[in-house]
Amino acid sequence: MKVLNSLLYVAAGLSLTACADQDIPGFTTDEPAEVIAQDEINSYGTLKSYVNRDKYPQFVMAGAVNAEQFNQVGQLYSLAKANYDEVVTGNAFKYASVVGSDGTLNTATVESFVNNATNAGLTVFGHTLCWHSQQQVAYLNSLITDPNATKHVLYIHMGEPKTNNWDRELYVNPTTELQSGKTYTLKLRVKTSAACDVTVWPQGDATQYWPTPSFKSTTEWTTVAQAFEAKSALKQLRFELGTLGGDIWMDDVQLLDPDGNNLIANGTFEENADGWTKPSWHEYEIKTVADPDQEGGGGGMTEEVKKDTLTWALNNFISGMMKACNGKVKAWDVVNEPMSDAAPAELKTAGRDGDPKKCFFWQDHLGKDYARLAVKLARKAASDSVQLKLFINDYNLEAAYNKNAKLQGLIDMIKYWESDGVTKIDGIGSQMHVTYSMNPKTQAANEEAYVNHLKMMAATGKLVRISELDMGIADAEGNTINTADVTEEQQQLMAQYYKFIVSRYFEIIPANQQYGICNWGLQDSPKGSGWRADEPIGLWDANWVRKPAYVGFCEGLKQE
Repeated sequence: MKVLNSLLYVAAGLSLTACADQDIPGFTTDEPAEVIAQDEINSYGTLKSYVNRDKYPQFVMAGAVNAEQFNQVGQLYSLAKANYDEVVTGNAFKYASVVGSDGTLNTATVESFVNNATNAGLTVFGHTLCWHSQQQVAYLNSLITDPNATKHVLYIHMGEPKTNNWDRELYVNPTTELQSGKTYTLKLRVKTSAACDVTVWPQGDATQYWPTPSFKSTTEWTTVAQAFEAKSALKQLRFELGTLGGDIWMDDVQLLDPDGNNLIANGTFEENADGWTKPSWHEYEIKTVADPDQEGGGGGMTEEVKKDTLTWALNNFISGMMKACNGKVKAWDVVNEPMSDAAPAELKTAGRDGDPKKCFFWQDHLGKDYARLAVKLARKAASDSVQLKLFINDYNLEAAYNKNAKLQGLIDMIKYWESDGVTKIDGIGSQMHVTYSMNPKTQAANEEAYVNHLKMMAATGKLVRISELDMGIADAEGNTINTADVTEEQQQLMAQYYKFIVSRYFEIIPANQQYGICNWGLQDSPKGSGWRADEPIGLWDANWVRKPAYVGFCEGLKQE
């Protein structure tokens, strides 16, 4: 599209002289084909003008905008006002954007955004009230950490050294089976009553195991990190301790995959030594004890107190957001991205689904019913005159690779949350960060899974919202194609895919279940962006020039 834009600017300059030249007898000029094509794109109306309001009275055409830029009431404000019924912010409503490191709330940007949107005749969709990411993790953890609490570690008294390493073994299974050929890192703090070497054997099955290089342990706490390449499908770590004598203490054990995810479920031993085992015929005991080097200690915060404290923190945020929005925001993602990718029928959890140092998994602290609490707090905090529409929002619900398993997991989880007879969840948000594939088989599978996921959501009877629709493109081998390398033919294919996605929504979702579609990527993503960097995800390019994708979206809305 860079070539096309350049031609447009050149053509605009040439047009200043073309009129005079055309007065010369026998002289004519023709517009370049690229200019004609852009003129056709520019002849389309605004996005929301193509929605048949008589046939689809509930449908909302929404767009995601940067709150600070929107609040300048400039170009983005005008474009949003012209094209959308509703706006949503990418980040401004999220916990870390509102709550400071000390827990105080600053809702100035939120309030300005809501007021500016209202003045423009736009509604606002709230995103999001309860999520594991973009949280003030250190602050939230500080609320449930008793400074006088005893820190626990794993402890084994070995007694006299044995002849062989395997005479004393300690086992732990990773939460996810490791993949052959990939590099993983074992990291832990360790201390022994005498200096020694410790060897760890990753094991696939009874015949597939190999040693990692041993690491040193001393009489002082030492942090060690040992990288190794998996040589088979690893299912267990075996710590070989037979030749050690005396005592060993271990803490903060992590097994990090190539993306930095921790695959050890219980490596801090604050509650117990669950998940750590030994052969039944080995005589030593595995247990947790107070850190022998910890100063002070004692007491501790009960689980009940922790839950009460976090309930207060969640309510403080939710009620603060409701107050800031002053009854003008009537629909929210009450819970965002709850379902696990590794286990799509289960909720996300720290370690398996994210680094607990970067994320705060409310469900790990408040339990499986945490969504019930979020819904209850949201409805309680809302203005009496507002009937909130509350959505559960997640990604990869339309994914072909797992045959919509994550959507089925979410549907089942919503049924569980509503089984108390009190909790009411109004709708499902499907993010739809899709990629057009130049591989015909892959693309056909993607389209089939998308249609199936619409049918599954329609069958729930709930409101259905495509919440974050944007589109990239990949070559036949699955490699991302960057913006500058997208051909005109590929632009047209992406446009057709947009038409397919939007039109199928109208065809499959009953009118009374249609909440609408949110256009997430307005412009192509720049290089270095934190979101789909250098991908052609926009309906407009970086200069706010409409793309063929804009036409495809409009054609889908037209329903012709």
